[in-house]
Amino acid sequence: MRIINTIRQSLILLIVFLFVSGCAQKADDLEKAQDDIRKSEAYYNSALEQYKKKINSNKAPDSLYLELGRVYYSHGDFESALAQLKNSKAQEAKKLIAISYFRLGNFVDALDVFNREAISDNEYIYYQGLTCEKLNLFEQAVNVYRKINDGPFASLAKKRIDLIEKQANLTNIKEVSQRIFNLIKESPGLNEYPQAGALVLLADESIEVTQQNTQVSQMHYAVKILNERGKEDYSETQIEYDSTFEKVELEYARTIKPDGVITEVGSRHIRDVSKYLNFPLYSNARVYIISFPEVVEGAVIEYKVKIYRNQLVNKKDFVLAYSLKAKDPIINAAFNLRIPKERKLNIKILNEKYNDSGANLNPLVTEKEGFKIYDWNFKSLPQIVPESNMPPAVEINPALLLSTFESWDELYKWWWSLAKDKIVANDEIKSKVAELIKNKTTPEEKIRAIYNYCAQKVRYVAVEYGQAGFEPHKAEVCFRNKYGDCKDKAILLTTMLKLADISASPVLIATKEDYNLNEDFPSMLFNHAIACVFLNDKIIFMDPTAETCAFGDLPPSDQERRVIIFKEDGYKIIETPLYSGGHNLNKQTLNIKVNVDESISAQKEILAEGVYDQSQRYWLLYTQPELIEATLKEKIQSVSIGSKLSGYQIKNLDDLNKPVVLTYSFSGPEYFTEAGPLRIMPQLANLDTSLVAKDSRKYAIDFDFLDTKETYLEVAFPANYVIKYMPEGVVEDSPWLSLNVSYSQKDNKLYFKQVVELKRTKISVDEYPDFKKFFQKLALQVKQRIVLERKK
Repeated sequence: MRIINTIRQSLILLIVFLFVSGCAQKADDLEKAQDDIRKSEAYYNSALEQYKKKINSNKAPDSLYLELGRVYYSHGDFESALAQLKNSKAQEAKKLIAISYFRLGNFVDALDVFNREAISDNEYIYYQGLTCEKLNLFEQAVNVYRKINDGPFASLAKKRIDLIEKQANLTNIKEVSQRIFNLIKESPGLNEYPQAGALVLLADESIEVTQQNTQVSQMHYAVKILNERGKEDYSETQIEYDSTFEKVELEYARTIKPDGVITEVGSRHIRDVSKYLNFPLYSNARVYIISFPEVVEGAVIEYKVKIYRNQLVNKKDFVLAYSLKAKDPIINAAFNLRIPKERKLNIKILNEKYNDSGANLNPLVTEKEGFKIYDWNFKSLPQIVPESNMPPAVEINPALLLSTFESWDELYKWWWSLAKDKIVANDEIKSKVAELIKNKTTPEEKIRAIYNYCAQKVRYVAVEYGQAGFEPHKAEVCFRNKYGDCKDKAILLTTMLKLADISASPVLIATKEDYNLNEDFPSMLFNHAIACVFLNDKIIFMDPTAETCAFGDLPPSDQERRVIIFKEDGYKIIETPLYSGGHNLNKQTLNIKVNVDESISAQKEILAEGVYDQSQRYWLLYTQPELIEATLKEKIQSVSIGSKLSGYQIKNLDDLNKPVVLTYSFSGPEYFTEAGPLRIMPQLANLDTSLVAKDSRKYAIDFDFLDTKETYLEVAFPANYVIKYMPEGVVEDSPWLSLNVSYSQKDNKLYFKQVVELKRTKISVDEYPDFKKFFQKLALQVKQRIVLERKK
């Protein structure tokens, strides 16, 4: 035991040394303080070495492992503590093992120890309760805490129980908040708002940007539930935040029952989880979830929360998009912004023509205590009632865009400083690029090979740009992990292309679901990142997150969007292309042979290009073969009742350089509709008039992209059939679309063709009546059938 006593003496000397030196020295004696720290570390390391030496010299006693584990534990080195404590059978070792697991965030293993080892120690029991809470075992946590009846941990346990249950004193909202009581009392109901699922009685939001360039946001919401839709939409609230820079502080949350009695939200109703649990790179993107108890029709959910942000978007600038309307009516809304008065705030108002409530979109501006204060107040904001094929909300919802960025050059310099040093290749990336471009002779071949690899072989984690921060990871991180979000994949693609001597750049873009870039309004309102290459005096955009999108193509959400390109010598703002209808082709060819007994054998081919190629390829890649086969069996029933699928083939599924082609064959017992000796064919030409079902529209029709749909049919029939009636062809052209329908016959074969090309992505509200008349008339024109007669 001599070595153990020596170690203990070292630790005692360390404590005495720290005590004496602490009393003897003045606080401003920095050099002496630093020397004390070095000596304390030396004593600590010396103690560790002596323990390890004794343990390694012979069979160490159980107590020695416990002591060394306790030393590590006291210094917060829980991993090392666990390694030693697991060698001890002492009860205290079990206690420290369980708590070490908890402190490391390994709650599953901690709970396993707590469940196996019954130790009558209040600290141990308290941590057992905390562990249960972390695993959402709230009932079990309460039962555990109730075992602590005395000592300092008793009061802590009581606080945890109160926080979990938070329902000891049921009170009425009138006693708590006269304001909320009045809002509920005066609130309208379903009679006034028959389309609503809930009423937002209060949406009170405020943001303060401090002189230290931090930000405090506060939200106070009260929502009255009207029906099942409202319960579904509001019984749970999710607040997304970036834990790197933000923390969420819930002041309170409660359900106010129809009789006014309050049910408080306790910790059992709150979860704080990683949004992308399976991807550690983005673990800072988190979701704070509040689940409201006892939500019924007529109840009101209310919560007040603060979000503290310790760093602005570029350490100094503020950016926000505030939209007025929501999916349900808003009875009272207020937005308050406080920024240092020397900061210039740029305000841009969007979609004013949809401000049908007459809300004043201009703020009341005042100054107080070195701040400029902007106030907006709104009453009775109507809900957005969806229409089919309507534009995205950002195009039809009145909104305020707020930004303190002064220029796009300022934004460029900031983001490029985050990105440029990430565009660096390690040996593994260099080796892969060399492999990919081997035997590729043209720049386009090299680009295709590298792009296809990044799109298909590096998984995309669908983290919206900014959710997990604005700074990309180094290219080698994304390459090594074989996954990345949009900014990381864009950086990797740019890096690999540059290695192949291709001029490439990362690009920031707001997709169609977000606010488009405005050149007169510099701001960081982007939700996506892509890349581009400069080839033959052209800029070609690439979205490596779209794994089924070929080079030279873009997803619809990326098309016709203003973007900012980040080059080494500056930036460029340009618009991505809107591809023509011919680019997005859906071509279907059906060949049918009618047998003497009127059964059929048939083959269908579907060739897809552009957007249709993206979606068809995705479906075929990620659908089980059995389900693909089941879907095809369902589709052929519309050709012949009781059809049997013979088989199907897929071409070019893994080759992004070629359009995917799906071919399948089938047979069926019938095709014609019998009318005595006459045989009537199915209607071949068709236009879906559900598009113009409404008498009038509030919002434009939005087709999302331009396309061409081609349908070809060849029917071979026996010689004893003659055609009695064949419709005339239809050729129509309009500002919105063109249609070409033709019928022909040669020998014992019928030929049909329908080609529809869309010319415009939008039909405005003003155009809609004319478009409706045109489309319905056209649908009637093509509503005809071929009639044959069967001769004996």
